[in-house]
Amino acid sequence: MSSNVDLKELENKIIESFSIEEIYRHVKFLVEIGERLTGTKEMEKAAKYIKSVLKAYGLEPRIDEFYVYTSFPGISEFKIIQPEQLVVESFPNLHCYSTAPEGIEGELEYVGSGSEDEFKKKDVKGKIILAELSYSPPRPEKAKIAEKYGAKALVLMNWGPSDKSTIGKGAIKWVWGNPTPESWKLMPKIPSINISRAAGERLKEMLGKKGVKAWLRVENIKSWVKAKQPIAEIVGNSEPDMFVLVNGHLDAWGKTATCNSSGNALMLELARCFIECKEFLRRGIVFAFWDGHEIAEAAGSTWYVDNFWEKLREGCVAYLNIDSPGLKGATRFVAYASPETWSFLKKIEEETGINIEKHLPLKTGDNSVLGIGIPYISTYATYTQEELEKTLNYASLGWWYHSDEDTLDKIDGELLEEHFKIYVKYIVGLCCSLIIPFEFVTVADHIAKELEELEKISKGKAKFNMLLEKVKEYRDVAEELNAVTAKIEEMYTNGKEENKTRVEEAAKLVNKCILKNSRILTSAFRSTVDPYDQEPYGLSILEKPIPRLYAIIKEMVEASGGEKIRLLETKLTREKNRLMDALNDAMDFTRLIIDNLTLKYNLST
Repeated sequence: MSSNVDLKELENKIIESFSIEEIYRHVKFLVEIGERLTGTKEMEKAAKYIKSVLKAYGLEPRIDEFYVYTSFPGISEFKIIQPEQLVVESFPNLHCYSTAPEGIEGELEYVGSGSEDEFKKKDVKGKIILAELSYSPPRPEKAKIAEKYGAKALVLMNWGPSDKSTIGKGAIKWVWGNPTPESWKLMPKIPSINISRAAGERLKEMLGKKGVKAWLRVENIKSWVKAKQPIAEIVGNSEPDMFVLVNGHLDAWGKTATCNSSGNALMLELARCFIECKEFLRRGIVFAFWDGHEIAEAAGSTWYVDNFWEKLREGCVAYLNIDSPGLKGATRFVAYASPETWSFLKKIEEETGINIEKHLPLKTGDNSVLGIGIPYISTYATYTQEELEKTLNYASLGWWYHSDEDTLDKIDGELLEEHFKIYVKYIVGLCCSLIIPFEFVTVADHIAKELEELEKISKGKAKFNMLLEKVKEYRDVAEELNAVTAKIEEMYTNGKEENKTRVEEAAKLVNKCILKNSRILTSAFRSTVDPYDQEPYGLSILEKPIPRLYAIIKEMVEASGGEKIRLLETKLTREKNRLMDALNDAMDFTRLIIDNLTLKYNLST
């Protein structure tokens, strides 16, 4: 299939084959298994089920096995001992430090979101800290900040309505994926537990009267266990080495319905429908059901990245993460997506009539491909900002998240079908279009905007004139690449049939160029570490403009002057050079491809 009309027909054919009955069949089976922790018989049962379903659908699945470092729950006891005696139900944050058998006690101090700015306002040394569950910052970062400021322990109150007694489960591992000898030293060294929202609200009221003392005892088990990770692939026809990675985590907390049995079932339904249309796929699809996500902190997806590095780097078109689709009561669609995908997403918005808010990718949702520079898209429905702020206490994934309350009734079947339609359009566009539908003018504009924002944040201490000029130059090259793309697509659609093979070869060169631009620019402008390394889970600085530069500028603004400013200026210069090189490398490669196409294929833009 070649034309846009044909692609629409293909989309409609796949969407029409959607079966909510199949979705619920899978969800019910997975929910009945119950909590699926890495290394357990429940997780093994789920992995075997996924493999059997994929095989029945006509794929050739496998289960990859490998060791991951994880944790299991043990003892969690928490009580208030002053000004009154109060036993509070709790659950351990996994990977936390275990206390001695006699436990620890200390003054209780509330620090709001648990951000570094909140900690700076108070003296928390030697105290037991009460903080809100949220992604600002995420659970592991709260623990590291508490540890940094000398807190004795961290207590996290669940999100959700203030009267809910549900206790969410989680981990504070901090280190993304399996640790190395270096990152092993960064593992958390603080006891930590979870309590319900209702209990947290009661403690906040008590803290208003001052003099609250608490006692806690916590124990969890840490060990290396063998993960079992189902993988299946549909190979493309025109560009068999290229593929879209459709992924979501299979291990899960609590009853697992929305996180992530609904996502697993949606992936299975996508596999069922796309295997029936495999002859139309220019590029392939890899379906990956990650193990080691919830507690081992994306260990499964990181293992896959480490062990299939070249396959991913050379051929992965995009990374489509599916997590928690179909949340009951959700009305607002949000996409965490790389800027080169935003125009593609906008087109799908227009086609579906669904407004999709676009944000930069975070270091969550198994985004283990950030260092490689693979475009990332994760789209789901959540609640309105007003609902999150006024009644849900920022429970963006449902107040039942990671708990035994995550049951079948929390799934909205109609909303699941909407997710299916959106992901069908993603996959058809990415796997069946002649040219991968990404563009980099938007990337250039976003980088320029961030540089201008950083200049303002720096309060005159940083200038980016040369970088802004280079970004403008890159934007011109990106415009030229767009023009070449349009020309090739026009030649393919309106040209003679006997010339289509030749035009397809030109399109393949453009596709290589598109992937190369993503690889170069994402690693430099969106990541903060070496491409072969991983940032900690949810690292909040990645939300900031050009995080490599932001971290330095923040220190410069806070510095009182003198020697530290000189040191930071040197560091900033070197980081600017890194970004300048990235832009030059992307431009050089793109110009080389454009020149090659112009000469070899007689293109004129």
